[in-house]
Amino acid sequence: MFNKSTACNIFSQKVLHWYSHHKRDLPWRKTDINPYHVVVSEFMLQQTQVPRVMEKFREFTEKFPTIHDLAKTSKADIIQAWSGLGYNRRALLLHKFAQVICEKYEGNIPGTAEELITLPGIGPYTAGSIASFAFNKPEPAIDVNVRRILYRFFAGKDQGLPGSKQEEEKWYNVVKKTIPNNRSRDLHNALMDFGSLVCLRKNPLCSACPLADSCQFFPLYETKKEKVLFVMEKKVEQGVMENGKHIPNRIFRGRIVEFVRKNEMKEVGIEELGKEIKKDYTTNEEEWLLMLCARLKEEGFLEYSKKKNKIKLTLAN
Repeated sequence: MFNKSTACNIFSQKVLHWYSHHKRDLPWRKTDINPYHVVVSEFMLQQTQVPRVMEKFREFTEKFPTIHDLAKTSKADIIQAWSGLGYNRRALLLHKFAQVICEKYEGNIPGTAEELITLPGIGPYTAGSIASFAFNKPEPAIDVNVRRILYRFFAGKDQGLPGSKQEEEKWYNVVKKTIPNNRSRDLHNALMDFGSLVCLRKNPLCSACPLADSCQFFPLYETKKEKVLFVMEKKVEQGVMENGKHIPNRIFRGRIVEFVRKNEMKEVGIEELGKEIKKDYTTNEEEWLLMLCARLKEEGFLEYSKKKNKIKLTLAN
């Protein structure tokens, strides 16, 4: 008989024991936790892989050593510093977050998920992760990797996407029960590493998993393998074809921002810009290209002016 209370204790004990031997050496995991560094890492890690974030994290925090430094910098500077991380909107949200913290909280980042979730760029997961990682509060932080581990171990099925509100509340309470006293930071770090190194989305390493003898999913995977793995359907984002392949507009928008980073204040021909960001650009796509530039201007990334067949692009201040 599967006893969930007992299972919660087994779950946390075994994951933490595994973590004590296998934890990754990441720059934002320090003995003296800096909440500002935790916030920067959480914004960077949204949709960007850990190795890339490791490269940029030190550089970024050296350029902006404190949240006050970040708050008072210009949009242009933070967009420049964000180069290589993608999803540039996160840079502007982090900037706004820093400004609000300095204006309303005198530079002190709140330690509760309830306060954090009211701030720019902060959703339920990020609120929980900052509260847990920065302040060691017993606040669940459930991302796609943690959700996968939970569903497999406790429910015997694979799942990658959030469920209903009631379903998410149920898993929130399950995670809450797994957090040992004063070890929320350790457990959440352990789960992040465990999901990245053992309980993988494809080809989970069940034979090396310390949870295998208690996991509800393990017997199913042993007999059916890939047939029981959750396959996440990819949403087709709005975009255009490039060399026969559909490319989302966000990729081209990112290329425009990267071009401006490298060519600040440069006046460029519209066709030249098009060929810089799209390999098979034609003049018939000028309206689409200008639409991308206008959208970037609306969102606060760029300033631009158009004169005949030329366009002048600068990062927003």
